[in-house]
Amino acid sequence: MEHCLKVLICASTEGEIAGIKPSDTIDTLVTGVGYFSTVYNLTKRLLLHEYCFVFAVGIAGDYRLNEPLPQLYVVENARFADTGFEGENGEFVPLVGSKFLPGNQLPFSNGVIHNPIARQFALHYGINLCNANTVNQTRTERDYINKMLTRFPAEIETMESAALHYVTQLQRVPLIEIRATSNHVAPKSAEKWKIAESVEVLNNFLNKNICNTDINDLTRIICQY
Repeated sequence: MEHCLKVLICASTEGEIAGIKPSDTIDTLVTGVGYFSTVYNLTKRLLLHEYCFVFAVGIAGDYRLNEPLPQLYVVENARFADTGFEGENGEFVPLVGSKFLPGNQLPFSNGVIHNPIARQFALHYGINLCNANTVNQTRTERDYINKMLTRFPAEIETMESAALHYVTQLQRVPLIEIRATSNHVAPKSAEKWKIAESVEVLNNFLNKNICNTDINDLTRIICQY
């Protein structure tokens, strides 16, 4: 492994980090959309390079239809929300927590991946914490969403969060995941997505608080928990 005191900023698409200012201490990675490509590309990078921190960033959907857009959130708990089986009575049975993958097998705790350093970072910068449901398929029918949120309460939905936490915790690399909400989890025809606005908010925060901050200062901010 090549040793380098650097920070990795990753996103699922190039557009989400297009406004990041380059730096000698910052690498970027486009993982691809969805958690299968995220697992492969992030693991590959972490096996080849050593980083002090990984900052995973991107847009997200907000389950709460009355919340304004965009808003920044730090993910504290992530879950694979639609990976599982159909039970005998047609009910959903999560893979994590089944006989095939115990719910408390590392990095899971009761079926969730908890990030112990998220709270300190969020408090320092005044950003709200959130729970993220990670899905393979985005669906917007209210009955389906209500059933999911009854099983797995969360504020936001993404297609990568749990995969990012899964890889970094198994590789023992500290992760901070920051999301900017670009839309509500509702039919696309119901509102205009604010993708450009959310990416701008996200990139402005990163350039001000991450790209221009010394790694030692970041360590003090993040590791005071």
